[in-house]
Amino acid sequence: MNEEETFVIESASPNERYVCVFEDDGETGYVYFCPLNDALEMEGVADALWIYDQISPPIEACEEVGFAWNDRSSRVAFIVDGECWGMLDLATKRKMTAPREDNAIVSLSIELWEAGIPVSEGEPLQMKVER
Repeated sequence: MNEEETFVIESASPNERYVCVFEDDGETGYVYFCPLNDALEMEGVADALWIYDQISPPIEACEEVGFAWNDRSSRVAFIVDGECWGMLDLATKRKMTAPREDNAIVSLSIELWEAGIPVSEGEPLQMKVER
């Protein structure tokens, strides 16, 4: 991917109150958390979660890249080829990037997905767009 190219996907929550956007600009990959207004338009970026710096192979070479929301729209995972590379927990207002092991991304566990991110782990998640 050259500097002019970006890889972008987005996914709205089941309750249509939020959108998550993943962007890889060729240097870094981030998930952006964006609340929606009553007209279902993005209010802006409330928070961002760093996922990675440059990866090989590049993200567009991966077979599956997307988001998985739970039914209550309280949790969303960023999924790459069946692995959870990042998660936002709206219930506990926490966010977490998958850990690294020998410079490889290690998937967040299904147990974490099911239980949610404890308030003692991850980082705080900003829920509203600051004006």
